[in-house]
Amino acid sequence: YDLTQVLVGSEGTLAIITEITLRLVPRPPVAATILATFTTPQAAVDAVTALIGAAVVPAAVELMDAASLEAVERHTGEQVVPAGTQAAILVEVDGMASGVAEELALAADACRQSGGLVTQAVDEGARQRLWRIRRELSYALRATGLVKINHDVVVPRGRVPSLLALVDRLAASYGLRVACFGHAGDGNIHVNLMLTPGDTAERARAHQAERELFQGVVALEGSITGEHGVGFSKAPYLHLELSPAEIALMRRVKVAFDPLGLLNPGKIFPDAPAGVA
Repeated sequence: YDLTQVLVGSEGTLAIITEITLRLVPRPPVAATILATFTTPQAAVDAVTALIGAAVVPAAVELMDAASLEAVERHTGEQVVPAGTQAAILVEVDGMASGVAEELALAADACRQSGGLVTQAVDEGARQRLWRIRRELSYALRATGLVKINHDVVVPRGRVPSLLALVDRLAASYGLRVACFGHAGDGNIHVNLMLTPGDTAERARAHQAERELFQGVVALEGSITGEHGVGFSKAPYLHLELSPAEIALMRRVKVAFDPLGLLNPGKIFPDAPAGVA
């Protein structure tokens, strides 16, 4: 049994970790970055598929939609992408100089072949300016003054276009503002519902939309959480992804490690009485 992975993924519900041994990896000597902008989200995802198909192994592939990019521009007071941009991807490769140059060229070609406009960082300062766009996203969305509800859903990489289409349909159907960004290389997309503070009707619509979002993600063979865990907020939707038998098995694991229900009570299985899990 790989107990390390069981405990790492348990959201603090199975054990308290008191010591961790890490394997250190040397920092790659060279890193290079490009920003590719596209007129459609589909083209951006096509570029990601193409660059991975070209045997590029990127250190990062970050997808940003139009709403996210607009928020960054308002927040920073700078134009960060050309007018008309509907999606952008930030691609970074690292390693030895010769390999980085070859992989970056392949990534840039894949983006251009998918209709992207490519900007390559020519030095470290330029690289940091490109990364600033991605790093400012969460701050920029918070700076709108809206309440940000972030869902870290994940789908197979090839189904990211279907996920984005689902989000568009939900936004239109429920009258919501939504901004999406995330890790396109593994299909982990942060879907941010942007709500007016104090608007109870809008919040109610958002809760309806998030349920349909999770149902749609599972239908796309994805997961309702890609990296943040179930916690409290997604616990009511766990049954959308897991069968009663699977949930019962996880409850038994919880009881085996924590028979008194002392560790993070209510997390993942909020309807369980103390000592039952």
